[in-house]
Amino acid sequence: MSQAALGRPEKLNWVTVPLIVLMVFQVLAVILVPLVWPLITAILSGDTTLASQDVQLARTVTGSAIAVAEVVQLIILVFTFLTYRAVVQGRSWGRIAAVVLFVLNILNFPFGTLLAVFGLIGAFDPDVQRYCSR
Repeated sequence: MSQAALGRPEKLNWVTVPLIVLMVFQVLAVILVPLVWPLITAILSGDTTLASQDVQLARTVTGSAIAVAEVVQLIILVFTFLTYRAVVQGRSWGRIAAVVLFVLNILNFPFGTLLAVFGLIGAFDPDVQRYCSR
């Protein structure tokens, strides 16, 4: 069944596909961020100029930072998923949230910028705006 038959505008894919790609990137970040910990531990263990207390403090701070980054990545992933669902359902807050995500992703050069440009073009399309006015 075509999108026109479902009442969905043609450029809705310009919003939903970048959101799906952003979700894939977030899943990869959630998986890969913890893998930094062994690398940092190995670097700190090999540094003979640091005192053992400094190494322990660095490990604690780094471990905490990685844990916080993991939680933030999960929150962003859930928010992106909820935004995707809202856009597909035609909710106005979903389009607004997608615009916010795309504007923030402009800074993620080069792939985030490319996704953001396509997403913003789709989000500001008049048909998509009408579709997302519920």
